[in-house]
Amino acid sequence: MLVSPSIIAYFGEDVCTKCGVELNDNNWQKSWRDVDRKECSSCKQIHNTSSNRNRMFVDGKYVPPNHPLHKPGRYTSFGEAAFTALQKDERVKEGYVYAISNPAWPEWIKIGMAIDAEDRCNDYQTSSPMRDYKLIHSISTQNRGRLERIAHKAAAKCGERQNEWFKITGEQAIVILESIKEGTDGHS
Repeated sequence: MLVSPSIIAYFGEDVCTKCGVELNDNNWQKSWRDVDRKECSSCKQIHNTSSNRNRMFVDGKYVPPNHPLHKPGRYTSFGEAAFTALQKDERVKEGYVYAISNPAWPEWIKIGMAIDAEDRCNDYQTSSPMRDYKLIHSISTQNRGRLERIAHKAAAKCGERQNEWFKITGEQAIVILESIKEGTDGHS
């Protein structure tokens, strides 16, 4: 609700244009005072929670949506924004267990987990100048961490292992993932 000009005139110039409260050092942001924006902290909070959900601020500075690291919220640094995304990724159990290949290592297949397998494959493309990673297969699950561990054990029995990379064929990777899915219906 906007305050009528007569109320502003009655209280003087330094009143919130939304609720009419007198503005002072305790409820009026200095940066807003400097530009003569007449809005109290309470109205600012109401405004931010209702219409600014998609805005990003880092150390108090606005980050436009076209910025490559844009993620809605308020952060002290870009690192904090990235870290909160990682924390969310760790908390979410459901997602995919996937197998990815790259012709640079023709005998090796990576078996991993992600909230979104295609998105993860796209992430790998940024590290390859040829953009040649290929998503061989993925299965949906309610507990991607558990199924990834099971897939790693099964793949290690079939061939050599280097971290999450296994010296197996794409067909073997598909059989491993499908057998895990059938054994648990992908919902364990």
